[in-house]
Amino acid sequence: MLYGLLLSFGALSAGVPVQPRLAVRAIRFYVPSAKQTQVEGFLQVPYALTEPAGNRIAWETTVAIKDAAGNPLGSQSWWSGRPSSAREPDAVGMESLRFPPMMPGKYLIQVSVKDSVSGKVSTTETTMEAFAASPGVSDLLLASSMRKAAPGDSVLGAGEFSHGSYRFVTAPELKLDPVNPVLSYLLEAYTDAEAESSTVIEVQDAGGKSIYKLPPSRQKIPAGGGIIGGQLPLEGLAEGNYKVLIAVSLASNTVERSGEFSVGGLEAALARNIATQSAAKGIDEVYFGNMTEEQLDQAAEALQLLATRKELAVYKKDGPERLSITAKRAFLVNFWAPRDQNKVTPENENRIFFYDAVAYANKAFPETGRSARPGWKTDRGRVWSRNGAPDDLYQQVQQGRAPAYQIWRYTRGKLRYYLFADRSNIGNFSLMTSNDLKELTTPGWIEIMTPEAVRDIGQYLGLNLFEISPGSTTMSPPALEQNKK
Repeated sequence: MLYGLLLSFGALSAGVPVQPRLAVRAIRFYVPSAKQTQVEGFLQVPYALTEPAGNRIAWETTVAIKDAAGNPLGSQSWWSGRPSSAREPDAVGMESLRFPPMMPGKYLIQVSVKDSVSGKVSTTETTMEAFAASPGVSDLLLASSMRKAAPGDSVLGAGEFSHGSYRFVTAPELKLDPVNPVLSYLLEAYTDAEAESSTVIEVQDAGGKSIYKLPPSRQKIPAGGGIIGGQLPLEGLAEGNYKVLIAVSLASNTVERSGEFSVGGLEAALARNIATQSAAKGIDEVYFGNMTEEQLDQAAEALQLLATRKELAVYKKDGPERLSITAKRAFLVNFWAPRDQNKVTPENENRIFFYDAVAYANKAFPETGRSARPGWKTDRGRVWSRNGAPDDLYQQVQQGRAPAYQIWRYTRGKLRYYLFADRSNIGNFSLMTSNDLKELTTPGWIEIMTPEAVRDIGQYLGLNLFEISPGSTTMSPPALEQNKK
């Protein structure tokens, strides 16, 4: 039987606001030993299709399979739900659909979603043809993030699906944005004997114009088959729709696969909900009670962004004074209890905000190279984790001696700004200066940025940065209002 599993929710819109569709996509993988096709499906359910019932939304999903003659082969239904607060115009639930191995032939996959309150039914469908023989390579799986899990690691991260040892975040209508501009791809290659593959990747715009084409990459495919996968950094792509084409040459045969994705705007990317999961967003005891000891240690480590050393001194993860897993959970629950400022709701919104921000920072701002470190430990990740998304952002590419830079500005509450520069030119942005007294200004930052760039930055902020001292909160109201338009 087929079955579905609700894994995550998130806002998929980017650029101008759009209403996500009910959509399903089937990815085909070949099973050489059985000469059958393994199908993995992905379904996105817009929360806008539902009506709240108190503080919950709920819907019934029904998936049916038919053969080419229209004969039903199987169906299954299940209920899913979320807090009503998740019902944003551009938020969706992502469900994984798993099917039994299929014999060669054509199939129709039909999906219906029924709202629990209104009874309104929405439908979508897709056709799929199971492979009659080895296709050489599987269908192309595109994702907004992908990683290979270590042996024995069966834990899925926020919003992740799995295929073998790979963990990824995907959707039938995949959208990237300037904050997360990396496109991941995966295919399975099938060969009886060890062979060398050659893979050529091309990205085209909606009109079929080639944006860029990568030179062939080669790798050994072991007997029986292997994975061809990687990441495409797509910084700088304008908003719009795109197609990626991948041609794999293996054992004198060349097979082409393609997939579509879109790129949205930066403003919407920063404004959308940081959260990519809500299943664990309950009370603190439930949240920390579902964590492994390693995850508890990671949650405690991130608290250095908020707490003093004295507050964290009792949390010992190693050594003779090491806390038991029960004590670690109790510590974290007790730490967050007084920080729950909204006692009316069962959720601790401050804890949710912080760990969602840390998770987003890890995804959006990791650093590579010699200074490799997780996103929340980087300068941008630290500021994001403490403050959330900036109210507005200005960025500039490298010009002459001036490195690429970003200006984050927060206009709610106390006016704050942060200037980050990519001095290494590999995407590792470091903090140059800020009026946040908790942050340190980089010595010689004006010369690093160049006086010309500093003048432009000051004009954007409405400040004379050559005269202002670090920590000042003075901003020019006219300039501020003008830049907010």
